[in-house]
Amino acid sequence: MTRHSLEDWCRRMSERMWARQYFITQGCLDRYCLSASATPESKVVLYRAPPGYGKSVQVALAANTRELELENAVYINTRSCPDSCDVNGSLFAALVLYQLEGVESWRTIKSDIDTIGVLRNALCNAKKTIRICLDGVGEAKHTADLIEDLICETPSNVKFFIAPSRVGALARLSMMTGVVTYGADELVFTEEEVCELSGTGGPEASNIIKATGGWPALVRLMCRTLNPNLPAATWPETRSYFRDNLLTALPDSTRTFLCNAAMLEVISAECYGYVYKTEEADREITFLNEHYALLAPTGTSADRMDMHPVLREYLRSLFNTTQRERRSYVLKRVAFWHWRRGEYLHSINAALEASDHRWARVVSDSIILDVALRQGEIEGLRTWFGKVPARTIKKIAALSIGYAWILYFSQQARQAEEILVSSLHPSSRGVGNLDEEGWRELVNAIGKATQDKLLESQVLCQKWIDSFGDRNMVGKGAALTCQAFIASSGRHFEELERLSHRAAVAIQSSNQHYAFIWLKTAEIQGELFKGDIARARSVLLQANKTAEKIQVPKTFLNKMFGTLELQILHEQNHHLVTQESAQASFDFALNYGVTDILWGCTQAYSRFLYHQGFRDRAMALLEQSRLAACERELSRLNILTKVQLAEFTLLNNEELGPPILPDECELTFLPNQNQAIQARMALVNSMYRLRLGKQFGVAEKYAKQALQSASAISDARTRIAAHYCQALAAFALGSSKSAKRMILDANLLSEHLNCHFTRHWIKEALLSLSPLAQDLFNDLPDDSEAKATKDPDVRIEDSSVPPVPGNAHSTITIKQISLLKCVSNGMTNREIAERLLVTEDTVKWHMKKIFSELKVTNRVQAVTEARLRGLL
Repeated sequence: MTRHSLEDWCRRMSERMWARQYFITQGCLDRYCLSASATPESKVVLYRAPPGYGKSVQVALAANTRELELENAVYINTRSCPDSCDVNGSLFAALVLYQLEGVESWRTIKSDIDTIGVLRNALCNAKKTIRICLDGVGEAKHTADLIEDLICETPSNVKFFIAPSRVGALARLSMMTGVVTYGADELVFTEEEVCELSGTGGPEASNIIKATGGWPALVRLMCRTLNPNLPAATWPETRSYFRDNLLTALPDSTRTFLCNAAMLEVISAECYGYVYKTEEADREITFLNEHYALLAPTGTSADRMDMHPVLREYLRSLFNTTQRERRSYVLKRVAFWHWRRGEYLHSINAALEASDHRWARVVSDSIILDVALRQGEIEGLRTWFGKVPARTIKKIAALSIGYAWILYFSQQARQAEEILVSSLHPSSRGVGNLDEEGWRELVNAIGKATQDKLLESQVLCQKWIDSFGDRNMVGKGAALTCQAFIASSGRHFEELERLSHRAAVAIQSSNQHYAFIWLKTAEIQGELFKGDIARARSVLLQANKTAEKIQVPKTFLNKMFGTLELQILHEQNHHLVTQESAQASFDFALNYGVTDILWGCTQAYSRFLYHQGFRDRAMALLEQSRLAACERELSRLNILTKVQLAEFTLLNNEELGPPILPDECELTFLPNQNQAIQARMALVNSMYRLRLGKQFGVAEKYAKQALQSASAISDARTRIAAHYCQALAAFALGSSKSAKRMILDANLLSEHLNCHFTRHWIKEALLSLSPLAQDLFNDLPDDSEAKATKDPDVRIEDSSVPPVPGNAHSTITIKQISLLKCVSNGMTNREIAERLLVTEDTVKWHMKKIFSELKVTNRVQAVTEARLRGLL
């Protein structure tokens, strides 16, 4: 190539490449965490990920230089070169030189070797920071060698941003120092980035992430598709993208392999070879990993691969369309392969999808019980059992007992009892072996708890542990978890803690996923009963981390924890709750939740709807829950629903007469459960008297009853509501100062435990019931504790010291914690006294107690120590 033709080629290629760079970067997020500024010390930033993860975008963005006096950039995109053009090392060097210095540097060049040498000298002598941004390079060995040489031989002000042509190209770069590699995990979009990209709020951004897994190409498609509520694999845009941009780039054999592999439960060369009777799987997996990274090792084994769920779903639909006649055969071979390896859950999933129940005739005793009791695949097994003939279930004791377990946890107790009885039939296979380990007795004992017969279940579980616990660790973990849940429901929190430790040991030793979910549910439910929303959220987050670590299947776990997260989020910040997520949690709780789970979800969702103005829907939701209670003979759920309906009716001003509440004689449950219901009933009676505008003494009496019952069982949320009702009654009776203190105490408790909606709910309720409420609330001090810091001594605080969990044995009270918050905001003793409606002497007395408890001598030390203990 002559000098003139070389100059013309470099000019044309550079114009095309920079035009492509400009087009690629339009409307794209400048993601700081992946930018040049995020890793200023790195020599090379390498992007390795499957197609559609934005590698080209990041390289193109890196070419955007903002300070032209200090920076210069080269941008080379091999897609701009004609297919017939072989960009060798000298052409590559000429192109880089042209973009850096124009044609001036070519005057002394006499050969191709000179071009590379001049480029080396230019880069080594450069005063500016130079960014060399390379997209799609690495196939040609001579060019790859030159790039590696330039990286090693140039100074630190020359930086490289590279997206190789294939994932495995330029492999030696990954071993060099100063090289930062961003893979698929780093390139996926976060919720914050989706919010910025689409302009949507948090919940919608979360839905986008869940639907697409954060795959940037799919996120873009979801923001533009007309069908965002459908599964991502079904969008026309997704199907076109996978077909035209992904599959057409693959060789025919690799495309066939990928489509076939999508039908496997777990992708491995061994499984693929067995199912499809071939020995080519190893080669195809290696090729896919080196060129496209469309498969990734699972967390449990490097030999087992997985693919993105949206791509898998698309390929499965493609297989079902093009190879419909082979589908059932392939799935049965998948099921049998896992069966031979003892991986029964995968076997059941494949057989379920193949609509094949015949293998149930040869199922061994332990398999179905393992999948049902230990792994807890309730939803999948419920569907599968529905396709197995009843006579087959009755003939095999393991199937009968497993199916009864499924039915109990699907809130179909009557059918469960019938199936459990059928397992006693003399003709049932495997009865003796199962009875030796007490499986039938265990299912019956825990089944009673799902029917809310908690006392009976408690006795039967203990009897079972005494009889079978030493030789059946799976069953022991389940029985102890059931007892822990009963302790939580019965508000015996010390007993719950003790049983949780015992259950956790049994669960870990037998690797019980289902029991783990229910044990953590019991612990979180206990915090919700206490009203400690902050603690409930902490336990939930920790449970999710543990579940991730021990690889608990996410389907049932996410839905169960979702019902608890709804209650937590509703209390902490009800504005973040959506009707869609709340409805999904309610639907799940209605099918798989015991009384406490279903009621907690129903109460949160119905109050959310009522507060949003959908009062008829809120009432209808309660009626739906009450109907389920009647059908399932869950009397406690029925009574709880009636109390909430009475409260809504009262707030609607529909009835002038007394609220219709259950009789005391109907409360035949555990003692603390009765107290919880009595507290709510007393609260409704108090609110009714307040609405009448008279009988304030009676209203105060009922509020005190509610407060007493709630305090006895540590129910903070009912205590807050009772304080408000008692305060309004006292205010109406002329005790203004006392009323304000009650409201203040309730507010302090609410802030400390994050019971924000409870406080908001009762305040709005009282405002709608009595005109006196407005006078009371208007006369209260400013609700905000945050004021400008005035005390210069308190400003000196070491915020860099990380907080540690609070001392469980601390005697610091909630009021003293509130006082410490005021101190941390620089308020004087007089200001604190005015804020907390106490005297200055009282403030000083509390400060002395705080100093003594925290073992400090001044206010600055007190605030610092309180933060270290996690009290602030």
